[in-house]
Amino acid sequence: MKKNNFFLFGIAVLTILTFMACKKEATKTTTASTLQTSPASMIGENGANPDETMMTISNDGGIEMIAINSEGERRNPKGHFLYTESNEAGTNRIYVYKINSDGSLTSRGSTASGGAGKGAGLGSQGALALSEDNEWLFAVNAGSNSVSSFKVNSDGNLTLSHTENSGGDMPVSVSAHGNLLYVLNYSSDNIHGFKVGDGGTLDPIENSTQSLSGTGVAPPQITFTPNGDWLIVTEKATNKISSFKVKHDGSVGPDLVTASTGQTPFGFDFGRDDILIVSNAAGGTADAGSATSYRISGNGVPQEINGAVANHQAAPCWVATTRYGRFAFVTNTASNSISSYYIAPEGYLFLIDKAAAATDNGPIDIVVAKNNFNVYALNAKSGTIGEYHRKYLGGLEIIGKVAGLPGPTTGLVTF
Repeated sequence: MKKNNFFLFGIAVLTILTFMACKKEATKTTTASTLQTSPASMIGENGANPDETMMTISNDGGIEMIAINSEGERRNPKGHFLYTESNEAGTNRIYVYKINSDGSLTSRGSTASGGAGKGAGLGSQGALALSEDNEWLFAVNAGSNSVSSFKVNSDGNLTLSHTENSGGDMPVSVSAHGNLLYVLNYSSDNIHGFKVGDGGTLDPIENSTQSLSGTGVAPPQITFTPNGDWLIVTEKATNKISSFKVKHDGSVGPDLVTASTGQTPFGFDFGRDDILIVSNAAGGTADAGSATSYRISGNGVPQEINGAVANHQAAPCWVATTRYGRFAFVTNTASNSISSYYIAPEGYLFLIDKAAAATDNGPIDIVVAKNNFNVYALNAKSGTIGEYHRKYLGGLEIIGKVAGLPGPTTGLVTF
């Protein structure tokens, strides 16, 4: 099956890239001469794919990560951590896990969030968010219409700092950029913004509350573009994507609405060159899922690049990209699998493997760790977090799991 996937992948790559080459000026057509007929060569980018070169083959034939001596690594001498939230109807709690050197997780306990969860799945991506410097963690409390901030201590544990009304009903997703934090309110179909002050205070921003395209739009995610100029929101019920311009004072303008290329746009992340990768759940229909890549233009409008690329799975919903944006992993909630995609130059998207890895029951949130090697997937129906290592060519290898999480658990972030 994987050989067939790669054969089809190779044909698709050659077709699209030949088309791309024909569109370029003569001075740029030299790119075509470097293309190879092997999908492996294309994905590896002739040995220059940075998401591949950070891995090496170990003495026993396995895949290892080459240590990355980054500023981020030096800032975290005590290690790295993963967070998720219980989302329970009573006291919502944030669970803390230490990421061990082999990629396994060790529980470090939990911290009360200052609010209540919903007691049922949120159907969203981004229930938790970290500040860019990893100093603050933010969480939605969907059952009490609030958002909380936490100080991230040097040992990875959390201290609750502030809880504030979310500016709407049933907050399900948050996103941070600089000193700004925005929350997506599912039931009231709106977004609301805060400035993060000293001590993690959440100060509401005047004129930051904006409505989505209508009522009952079932919005699953809000996220800043990498440059912070725009906020992007997907709408499952309307098959639309909304863009909000971020102003100098932190407020936002009304939404610009774009029709989604693909049915039931759900989770998203950004790949190479700030290309937006969106999963299309297709209403959960069997074998009907897909993902679409978009370029965000200067006016904030997402422009699809090569259509909705099928992954032949059911309910692809959550998306995570690798550090250098060459790969995207998508969890298929109704197929219990993770698909892998390659993000090519110009943002063209190609399916590598419809089932790069199996999961436990009901995979939802997925995240690539800061070391760009470990991958974690939250399985809602099993109450587990699957632990994976990346492999070459968009592959994944299961290495273990942690169990015992409540059914409503949602959200994954790491540093």
